[in-house]
Amino acid sequence: MLIPAIAFQGNCDEAIAFYKEVFGAQVSNISYGSEAPKEFGEGEPLPDNFVMYSEVTMLGATMMMSDGGNKPLSESDFWMQVSFDTKDEVVSVFEKLANGGTVVEAPTAQFWATLNAYVTDRFGLHWNILTNEQVS
Repeated sequence: MLIPAIAFQGNCDEAIAFYKEVFGAQVSNISYGSEAPKEFGEGEPLPDNFVMYSEVTMLGATMMMSDGGNKPLSESDFWMQVSFDTKDEVVSVFEKLANGGTVVEAPTAQFWATLNAYVTDRFGLHWNILTNEQVS
């Protein structure tokens, strides 16, 4: 089984809460820095809310999310593509992700979909949101 992994920079717990709100994400497994044995790692102890590992399912896909990324997601070529049956769903999700994020392209008709949008959410994750319906 292939499970995509996303490494946040200390705000994974907040991101998971946000994706629960936007997509109804479900967390099936989560481990925090506060649970790590004292002999784990080197140097300073990890913050209590530092997510060591989590399995998050949203929109029918499972991802691993954790803290400890060494590069902001906004500098990455990685993005999530999500398709919906209706234009209203595209607009609703786009607006939620754009709140505190950056609009790259507002929802517009394209030749590959009746509505397509690009946004970077407040955690730096890039999203392409579109309708399943293709232009005829």
